[in-house]
Amino acid sequence: MTRVAIIGCGGMGNAHAPALVKLPNVDVVGACDLVPEKAQALADKNGIGRCCTDFRELLPDVDAVWVCTEPFNRRDLVITCAEAGKHVFTEKPVSRSLQDADDMIAATKKAGVKYMLGYCLRFWPMPYVLMRDTFASGELGELVSCWMRRFMPWVPARWYAHQEKSGGAMLDFGSHDIDWLRWVGGDVKTVFGKTFRVREGALGDEHGAAMFAFRSGGVATVEDSWSAHVGESSMGIIGTKGSIVLGADGKVRKRVGYSEDEVIVDGEAALAIDPEGNLGKRDESGAIKQVATRSETLHEHFFRCVEEDLEPRSTGEDGRKTLLTVMALWESSRTGKAVEVDELAGDGCTT
Repeated sequence: MTRVAIIGCGGMGNAHAPALVKLPNVDVVGACDLVPEKAQALADKNGIGRCCTDFRELLPDVDAVWVCTEPFNRRDLVITCAEAGKHVFTEKPVSRSLQDADDMIAATKKAGVKYMLGYCLRFWPMPYVLMRDTFASGELGELVSCWMRRFMPWVPARWYAHQEKSGGAMLDFGSHDIDWLRWVGGDVKTVFGKTFRVREGALGDEHGAAMFAFRSGGVATVEDSWSAHVGESSMGIIGTKGSIVLGADGKVRKRVGYSEDEVIVDGEAALAIDPEGNLGKRDESGAIKQVATRSETLHEHFFRCVEEDLEPRSTGEDGRKTLLTVMALWESSRTGKAVEVDELAGDGCTT
């Protein structure tokens, strides 16, 4: 049984709590927020027996912390928890500052604890894990191009609206997509992009688009928006042997080889994905063949990593690389030039 405390009882804390309290091998022993009413409300709603305003009160009684505070002020919290020997999950992005990211990664490594980021697209079977694992299996050949586009008309409020706190649409929102593209293509070498503040009085970026060149040779494009008037989502991967694309109708289409027919991927069977990335199939009767372990949720994965001493699927280093990619996008937007990601590492940091 792994004991955990939820730190930060706002929107994301409340989103994660119901899943955490249902896990059979997890005991959620406390909830913490600087606003006592928020901590009490989350605790009451989810049957958690203890709440407080100082997370340090909970550390003697937990093995791990589930951190849902804002990215611009979590550095000291994460370091304190790591130094106390607690495994750490934090919501994305890793931070607003590259230096803060480095400090948190160093502290968790020194303490020998797990540090996982909440990039949930790595854990949603359809279509994200399915499409990435199809490519990773080699079925589509070498990467030519991949893309993500998500438009979510929204007026950001509170700290989300401020560029210096949230990083705007491309860090707070778009980093999900950038992380997924990096999961497909690997480390990014070069970025060329542009960000926009569309609405009058906007205090942060509301729209952004970019092209990435991967070190592996392929390319990616990303476009995300809070200011688009119409919602839209699309994604796909083009390889040297085949392609897989999420269509506007929500169906995933795949074609391997020019002589083969295009197929619509069996979504229900595709949910049966084991940790090695083997895709589920149906037997002759039409029943889904069982695999050793069905795909895990983000929450299940974190605690399995704690219990079995495994490297998380989305690490602090992954979060840092995604942050660095977004920073290169900002610099490209400012200068109008392509930016080499390595040039932004600086100050002895490595990518």
